[in-house]
Amino acid sequence: MKKLIFFILILFLCSCAVIFKNPTNKNTDFPDLVLGDFKYESANEAGAKEWELRASEAKMYNVKNEIYLYNMAMTFFNSDGTVKSFLAANGGYVNKVTTDVYAEGKVKILSENQSTLEANKVYWDNKKKLFYTDPGDLVTLTRGNTVMRGYRLLADSALKQATLGEVKGKVIK
Repeated sequence: MKKLIFFILILFLCSCAVIFKNPTNKNTDFPDLVLGDFKYESANEAGAKEWELRASEAKMYNVKNEIYLYNMAMTFFNSDGTVKSFLAANGGYVNKVTTDVYAEGKVKILSENQSTLEANKVYWDNKKKLFYTDPGDLVTLTRGNTVMRGYRLLADSALKQATLGEVKGKVIK
């Protein structure tokens, strides 16, 4: 009987194997770094600050080269350092290589010329210095007493030049 138990124990131990995972093969679902009160800045070649991005929380993913943001705000600056426009959104992300930004969830942009842009999602192309939206996303642009709604937004950071496709407008008196 002791030999049978000993044989079963040896058979059990030989069938078990321990597998160690490679520490460099990380699961990309977990951030490499989590930060509170996050701040990220972009400057031109001369060193002048073009925009500043802040978030209450940021999660960095080095493999994806992305930083996911929560409760984000983005401020754009004129060449003299004054505020050009301000974007606020529930969340988004920034690509660390291109510094392109995506904002989503009650996106609102206020500019120095009193223009207001509202959308659910907005992209910032840092190379072209333009805001744009997906073709099916509705955008509302307000300037003074004029309210325009449309799709396929293209706009500069000051909201001075903006184009919308399929526009519907109303002048409020």
